[in-house]
Order: sequence, then C-alpha cells, then structure tokens
Amino acid sequence: MSKEEKVPFETMIFSGVTFKVINRHEAHEIIGDLTDFKDQKIYNVFEDTWRFPDYEENPIFLLAEEDVEMESFEMDFSTEEHPDIFILGFIFKGNLNVSKLITSYDTDNSPALIVFGKTTTVNITLFGSIHYLGGGLKCDVLTGEYNHGELFVKGDVTAWLIYSDDMWMHFERFTDVQAIVNVNRPDVLICSSVTDTDGSVIMVENYFPSTHKLSDIVNDDFVEYTSYGTEILGNNYLDVFAAGLSIIDYDKTDQYLFTDFRNQFIEMVRVLSEKNEGRIRETISDTEYQYVPFVYEGLNYSQISEEIANGFNIQMRALWCHDTEEIMLILEYQDEEGNPKYQWINNETAPGIEMYCVKAAAMKAFEVLTAENDEEEEDEDDDIEYAEYDSSFSLEDFAVQFGNYTIPEDLVKLYEFQEEYGSETYSECFGLLVTNDKTGIKTWSEEEEFYNSFIEFAGANGSGSSYAYWLIDEDLNNCPIVVFGDEGGIHVVAENIRKLIHLLTLDTEISVDFDSCYFYKDEEYYHENENKEEFHDWAKREFNLDALESNEETEVILNEAKEKYKRKLNDFLVKFDIEIGDEEE
Repeated sequence: MSKEEKVPFETMIFSGVTFKVINRHEAHEIIGDLTDFKDQKIYNVFEDTWRFPDYEENPIFLLAEEDVEMESFEMDFSTEEHPDIFILGFIFKGNLNVSKLITSYDTDNSPALIVFGKTTTVNITLFGSIHYLGGGLKCDVLTGEYNHGELFVKGDVTAWLIYSDDMWMHFERFTDVQAIVNVNRPDVLICSSVTDTDGSVIMVENYFPSTHKLSDIVNDDFVEYTSYGTEILGNNYLDVFAAGLSIIDYDKTDQYLFTDFRNQFIEMVRVLSEKNEGRIRETISDTEYQYVPFVYEGLNYSQISEEIANGFNIQMRALWCHDTEEIMLILEYQDEEGNPKYQWINNETAPGIEMYCVKAAAMKAFEVLTAENDEEEEDEDDDIEYAEYDSSFSLEDFAVQFGNYTIPEDLVKLYEFQEEYGSETYSECFGLLVTNDKTGIKTWSEEEEFYNSFIEFAGANGSGSSYAYWLIDEDLNNCPIVVFGDEGGIHVVAENIRKLIHLLTLDTEISVDFDSCYFYKDEEYYHENENKEEFHDWAKREFNLDALESNEETEVILNEAKEKYKRKLNDFLVKFDIEIGDEEE
C-alpha cells in the first residue's frame, strides 16, 4: 500500500458543486469493498495503473456526501482554477441528477464515476475507467465506448437505448429498457434468475446480444456506417447530448416494437424456402446464420437462427410451425459442448427484451442468407478491396508495401500460418494487412522522410492501431517493431518480428495510449481465439517459443525493446514536432 497522500485543500468547486477533497486512502475506505456480480472487488485505488496512477502530482478524489443536482457533468482531471491537480474519481454518496449530460473525459483514461444513490440524466456516455452506479439509472441513452472502460450498474435501469462500442457494461436488471445495441461482439451483460438442475434458483450473469439495429430506434441523422457496413453513432451526436436533447426517434414504433414481426417472419420463411428446399448456412467470423426446415412429432417447422460462438455460445432461434401457424422464439445459452444451459422460450407476442434479441437475430440472419449472392455480382475492383481487409491476399500482394526491402523469413512464415488459419483467429484482433498508401502514417506527419521511415504491415487491435517496421537498417531483421496508436502514441513494441510473434502468443490485443503501450489479459473476461492452440504449437515448432501466460511476461519483451530503441525513437519523432508521452520522455 502506498504512502498516504496529502490533499492540497479541503474542498473545491467542480461544475458548480462543492466537493470534499479526499486522498486515495480515504477513497479506499468508501469504495474499496464495492463488488461486482460475482462478488469480486471492483476497485483497488492503489494498483498504480492508468486507472489510478501514482506518478501524477496531487492525485485526489472528489466526494459529494449529499444528493447533487447539476446541468452538465464532464469528468475532467482538473479545472481552470486548479490545473495542477489530478482527479482520480468522483464519489457521490447520495443521488446524482444531471439535467443534460454526464460524460467521461477521454476514451483512453478518465476519472472514475462512483454513485451510491440513483443516477438520473438524459444522456450518459462513459469510458476510460471503471464506473459504478449503485442505486440504479434512469436516462434516455447510455453509451459505453472502448475497452479502457467498464461499467457496473446495480438496481433498476430505465433507458430507451443502451449502446456499447467495445466496452463491457454489467447490469443487475432491466426494469424498462427498449433497445440494446452492441456494435460488434456482445459487450452488455445482464444478471438473470434461473432454475438449476436441482430445482434451486440461482443468479447468473450472461452476455446479452443486440435487440435492434441502431437505425431501428435512433434518428437517421445520427447513424453512420463503417467500411464493413456496421451501423454506429456519428454525425455530431455528442453535440445533441450536450444540449440535453435526445437522439431517439420516438416515431419508429414499428421498428423498435417489432409491430409487424409475425407477417415479416412468415414472409422470410417463404423466401428462404423457395431459395432452397433444404438447409441454408452462412458463417461470418464466429457467427453462424441458418435456415433449417424440419419435421418434429409429425409437424412441419422452419427455423431461422443466429449462433454466436467464440466463447459466447449464444443461440437465438425463431421457429414457424406450418401446421399450427404458431411462432416460437428461443434464446439459449450453451456450454462448451453445445448443450443448453439456460433458455428463454415464448411466442412472438410475449413482452420482454429477451424476445427482442431473438427477433433481431432472425431478421439479421435473413439479411445474411439472402445476400450471399450479392458478392458474386460485385465488380473486380470491389473484390480486390474486400480481399485486402479480409486478409485473403497473396504473398506477392503483401510484399508490394515492402518495396526494395526483403521480407524477413519469420514474417513470411507468419504470413503462411495466417493464410492457412485466417486473420484474427489466432491472436486477439491481430492480422497481417496490405497498406500501400501510408495514409495512416501520414496523419502523424506528411514529411516524406517521416512516412518513408516506416512500413505498416499488421493491424494491432480492434480500435485501429497498427504495427510497423521502423526502418533503421537495410535488413528488416535488425529493425524494431513499433505501434501507431489509433488515439495517440507511437511506441516501440519489439526488437524484431520474432519477438512480436512471442507477444502474440498471449492472445490479447495491445492497448495503446498517448503515454504507453501494454498487454493486459483479464482472465475473467478472456475468450480464447479458435486457432490459439495451433498458433502456440506453430510458434514452438518454428521458433522454439513457449507461449506467454502472463501480462508480466509481455512486459519483459516490451522493456527490452524500450531499453534498446526508445530514446532513439523519441529523438526521431521530435524532429517532426511529434509530441511524445510522459513515460517516453
């Protein structure tokens, strides 16, 4: 435990509210015993990580002991009046009522929000730390963004929309929630009471799939599309949040209430049955979509389903009985062998958000299963573009970005492994890429000497960071690997490609911020990639590398590279007026 810190003053004003100033030892007495839904303690204010660093001057927590009302609340690290403090978190012992917006400061790192009472606001957007709302939440829209954040909400939750873009959000119960949207994988978790095999009622926490597309409930003006066609929030929606207005389109009742689902589902079954008399199956990443006609106990059924694998093991099925004209909806959680653990079963008129996610899954599956021929109709240019981000490119295509440099033999072997097993299947969010135009590197500096000093060759994490060779030698085997952070920071990662391959065996994406980069595997939420074991066997066979098992082992490799190249890289970056982080100075 660190030495007790002195507070610079007893109270201070933030967003018009007078808070008591306390140190981390006093904060520990208040929040140190808060637990998640598995009875594990949430906060360790002495951990000295990016969440609660001990290297900042004047670290403090701000404490409100009574109910608080304010217009807007942006959780910055300091104020204009007190620029030399570093706020680690805001603690509210009572209720928090904010009339417009509650927002974190930065996706990489923000002060923690801890509320013991009820939280009420129009919009709340959180990221950058672990947040805790202990007395429930009432809002229009709750958003969580980026994997540096996490949220725990105990008590009743009332919201029109819960939206997660790569941030875990844990809830005790949904009292009145209209829609849940996970941008990619399920990141929202909910506690449920289920009956065990012995008849006892137990509480379990499960990932909850999306119940809608974003465009089903949000005003179209605030829906943008990624290059993969995924709907995400955009178009200055934060400006609307700041004004205390809603982005919900309340007139889209047909979409978010699924008012015509019965007729839509019957039509989907008709189209798919005419398309193929038997089973239709399509797999995208780790999600399988199916149409299956079958006979059960003398009755004819058609089933449309979505199954999310890769550790989630969630299956959503919508069934149409042709003989009784009844629709059955099933949400099922399975074990590793594919056997049912928990089920929710009802008809299409039943209330409950569990049935919404099954309806959304059926409609998504229909889109996928009927769009399979569209790719064949794309022109040649579109096929080439798709092949690049799908990583199904030839070694010759991959070599183009290396110009006159010879691709190291170790990297060629990694290419061959990925060619056999697929991108992002052996180490979390990693994949070799073709990037010939240096567009990403040029965002740092458009000086030719700078961008021609790097060769990007791989995606580093799920948020857009990338790995590149730093060209300090004619032989790439003597060139270190650096990471370009998607939200700031250029850092040395490994002395060479073999060292990077060793780091990849942890099967955890790299975290990059302005000041540092690191690997952090959280065993509680870790999901093993499908080809992890094959990758480990390959790394042992080709390079005699034992797979890394801990975060500490990655630090050894990172520190070796920093010791050798950090100062040299910093001197190079400063030449081009690129700011370096505190850890790198």
